Amino acid sequence: MSKHSSAYNSLESNHYSAYRPPLHKLILSKILKDRHFEITLDVGCGVGTSSIALVPYAKRVIGYDPSQAMIEKATPHPTITYTNLIDELPNSCDLLCFFGSLEYIDARELEKYTQKLVKGGQLICCDFEVDYQPILEKIGLEPMRADYKHSKNLTDYPNHKGFKEHLRQVEPTSFNCSIEQLKSLLYAEFENMGESTKVIDSAPFERENYELKAFLYYTTYTKL
Repeated sequence: MSKHSSAYNSLESNHYSAYRPPLHKLILSKILKDRHFEITLDVGCGVGTSSIALVPYAKRVIGYDPSQAMIEKATPHPTITYTNLIDELPNSCDLLCFFGSLEYIDARELEKYTQKLVKGGQLICCDFEVDYQPILEKIGLEPMRADYKHSKNLTDYPNHKGFKEHLRQVEPTSFNCSIEQLKSLLYAEFENMGESTKVIDSAPFERENYELKAFLYYTTYTKL
């Protein structure tokens, strides 16, 4: 994965581990339903939120993230193995998941991961995009930069062949969070953009609870 993805520091991992939107399980329930797999490789697992969401669908989950700070904060589970070392990844898997991590993966790296997927195995490209703009406007903060492609999937790698697409979906949803959870989300977003988080601490939040709107993005494939 790219230098940017491995550069997540301890402070950012603290924000990520404090709270993540409850959308990973929602997306996977729409995709996998009652399916079950032997070995799942979760590329770009961060603090393990996506890996935990994958547990009901796999006998064993390997959560990989190049950031040691993220892995150190990852939520433990008896059927999950976390690592930040690419050499420790399994030789094969029957489910390969990129949950918001493709933005940091180039074509060469993608090939290394998809080579591990067995023939007939499933590949998932998924992510979500939280709409913070109404909140930012109310508390007087600048809009966030929109230079991140949440919908990225294999069509963004035109030379990557050997997969059959089954499902491509974009759909709206919403979730509720407390003011402290909202601040954790904003801290993580601002840190990720290299912006100062001091403005969040001084912002005039008016409520204790917020409803945030979001979009879910997911595409599924079978390896031919």
